[in-house]
Formats: sequence, C-alpha cells, structure tokens
Amino acid sequence: MLNKAIRAFVLLFGVALAGVGLAAAWLAYYAHGELELGSAPLEFSIRSGSSLRGAAQQMTQAGVLPGPEPFEVLARVLGKAGDVKAGNYEVAPPLTPYLLLQKVAQGDVKLVAVTFVEGWTFKQMRKVLDEHPAVRHDTRELSDAEILRRLGSTETLPEGWFFPDTYYFSGGASDLAVLRRSHRLMRSHLAARWEQRAGSLPFTTPYEALILASIVEKETGKKEDRTLIAAVFVNRLRKGMILQADPTVIYGMGEKFDGNLRK
Repeated sequence: MLNKAIRAFVLLFGVALAGVGLAAAWLAYYAHGELELGSAPLEFSIRSGSSLRGAAQQMTQAGVLPGPEPFEVLARVLGKAGDVKAGNYEVAPPLTPYLLLQKVAQGDVKLVAVTFVEGWTFKQMRKVLDEHPAVRHDTRELSDAEILRRLGSTETLPEGWFFPDTYYFSGGASDLAVLRRSHRLMRSHLAARWEQRAGSLPFTTPYEALILASIVEKETGKKEDRTLIAAVFVNRLRKGMILQADPTVIYGMGEKFDGNLRK
C-alpha cells in the first residue's frame, strides 16, 4: 500500500514537473518571439493610472500585442507587474514581448517637444500649449494670475518670467508642468545675471533689468547693436527721461498694432 502511494506521488510530481517545464518553455518561447507590428514605427499610449491589465489591453488595441493575457502573465512572472509606466511610446521591429516589457517598465517613452520662441509674449506661449496635441491641457480655463499662483510664483504679471527654449516631455504631460520648467529656468538665469550686473545700473530689482533687456531685444534684431541701444536707454533712465522706445508702444497696442506707428 505504501509503495503504491509513493508511486502515485512520484507520478503526480513528475506530471506537475512536466507541466511546470512546459509552462516555462512556453513562456520563454512567447517572451522571445518577435511581435508582428502592423506598421513601423508604431506609436501607442499607456494612460496615466493604468493597471498592468489595462496597459496590456491598450497595447493590444494599438496593434502591438496579439492579446493581453500572455503579456500580463510574463510581467507577473518576471516581477514587473507594478512597474509599467504611462506615456507615449514608439516601437519598431524587431520587437519581442520581453523587450516591450523592458521598455514600458523603464518608461522609455517617445519624447515630444514644444518651443517658446525668444521675444514671444506669454499669450503666444499659452496659444502654442493650447494647440499642442500631446499636452494635457490643465491651464486653458485659468487666468494668467491663477497660473502664476499654481506655479508658486509671487509675481503679479507673467511677461518675461518664462525662458524661451525647446522643452521635451512625454505625451500627456501637463501644460502646467512645461510652464513650471520654463519659469524655474528663467528665474535661475535671471538670478545668475543679476549677480553679475554692473553696480552703476539704474535698476532696483532683477525684473526691471529683465524688462529693459526685453525692450532692447525687440528694438533690434542685430546682436552687435544691443550694447549701444542698451546704453542709450540706461542713460535716459539715469536722467529721468522717458524711454521713447517703439517696442513698448507696440506691446501696449497688442492686436491693434497694424505694423505702422503714426504717433
């Protein structure tokens, strides 16, 4: 009787072991088998807050995976179930489920960009963000003052406080996050320049220096002329004169400016 029990146990253990072996072989075959992509490169997105199952379903709907379940099993077996990161991804052959899992677990997203051009007003910057298809639009209904408040800024006006540059981010990032980076960069640059200023300049705050720099920049497109123009304006400020600078009038006119200053 005992021998029969032992033989039955050995048989069951052998069957279980064979099953485990077959499952491992299948998983290895699946993990390293090349995925057939409908187009290359292929873009897809994983929404913020997605679970592993939700991410696998989104990749299946995008044509990256033939089905969600095997990928979910692979991720769980490899301990990556909680590592999948949201974002906009781009993939191309050769691609296997294992490489795909590594990509989404590392957050190896395709970056998109937005550019703030030198000399732009804050209104122009907001327009570009509002029209950008890859940005999450959290500021569309906010006033300029509310945006500054959410950025933790103490300024009352936004003009000049956002550094002109190209900013890279993953798809779905908040426009507020882009503005925060631009604002911090401008404050950093301005603080560094303020520390290097000449002691005789007629400015009491960094923002006053920034305003005049913006006027000088708009006054001429030639870099070599800016030192001379800046000197003229600084001398007028020292004497208490008005600046008489066309860019200030043009800015004040806004959309009413037709390209011709008559008075």
